[in-house]
Amino acid sequence: MSLISFFRESYVVTWKDMRLWVKNPMVPFTRSLMLPLLWIVIFGTAFGGTATNIPVAVVMQDHSTIATNFVSELGTGGTLKLIPASESEAFRMLKYMKVSAVILIPGDFSTRIKAGGRAEVMLSLDDTTPQISTTVSSKVYGMARAFSSSGKGIHVDKNTLYGRGITYLDFLAPGVIIMTIIFSSFFSGGLSLVMDREFGTITMLLVSPISRDAIIMGKIFAGVLQSLTSGIVALIIAFIMGVRIRTGFDGFLIILLILLIAGFGFIGMSTALAVKINELDQLMVVTQTIIMPMWFISGGLYPIASMPHWMRIIAMLNPLTYATNALRAVMLRGIIWQTLTLDIAVITAFAFVMLFVGSYLFKKSIS
Repeated sequence: MSLISFFRESYVVTWKDMRLWVKNPMVPFTRSLMLPLLWIVIFGTAFGGTATNIPVAVVMQDHSTIATNFVSELGTGGTLKLIPASESEAFRMLKYMKVSAVILIPGDFSTRIKAGGRAEVMLSLDDTTPQISTTVSSKVYGMARAFSSSGKGIHVDKNTLYGRGITYLDFLAPGVIIMTIIFSSFFSGGLSLVMDREFGTITMLLVSPISRDAIIMGKIFAGVLQSLTSGIVALIIAFIMGVRIRTGFDGFLIILLILLIAGFGFIGMSTALAVKINELDQLMVVTQTIIMPMWFISGGLYPIASMPHWMRIIAMLNPLTYATNALRAVMLRGIIWQTLTLDIAVITAFAFVMLFVGSYLFKKSIS
């Protein structure tokens, strides 16, 4: 083959592929613009940012000017969102995850300072999210040092009530387990459906005596079992790495329930996408564009409190946020149904909707 012929044939192949590329604008558009834009927005504004407006309950048992000034200084800078509360109400809010910490100013705060002694500030923390509790502690300790340097001795008595000894690995593990469920659901659901369609497996099932509903349910249940298996493997790996389920066997059963519900939801979602998108490469791009931002914004990798306000709103609309919250609470904090009810209700509703949409579209496509 001459060099001219080689270049001519290469040109033909290149031109053919470029024409196909232009005729399918969704894939190049997503790869060239949407994916970089999403990553720059998410990584550039969410991760490594400064947590702001962290809700903290403040119990004022001393209403003197000194105590009031100390608390007012704590509220400067926008790091903490101080919520006045009674002692019982404050610790109830901490238990139900309405606040991240409780700051208690005892009744003898100003008396001790005026007498030249050392005043106590009691800080009770939820350390389930170490990044947030560290930010709160730093703010309180920093303000105590600032007041102490002005001649007012203040000591912070810190007590971790929830999540004692939590590391970043403990915080990360629930998010990674949920991420495993999502990816497995999309591979065993949507991508498997597209491949079955390309290899003719669906056609063989349709000509068999199996009912349409049985085909749909069989594929959904197979996908859920595969994703649940992947989630359990991820949980075992986390256990080997030192992560522990602090709620025992009961917590393990609730974790399986959460993973099962999430698996059904994302199997339904991936099925709906696969019915509408026939090309494997297009489905891969759409899948990446959807599930990666969903996971990053869910708080699986970094606390939602470190994200800008508009991204926090999106996180609250993200069903994955509630799955991650529920799993993390059960693994690291305890079984407190008042905090788990909303999370489980949201992911259950999401699962029902996605299963209905996915099965309806699938049935319509094969009828």
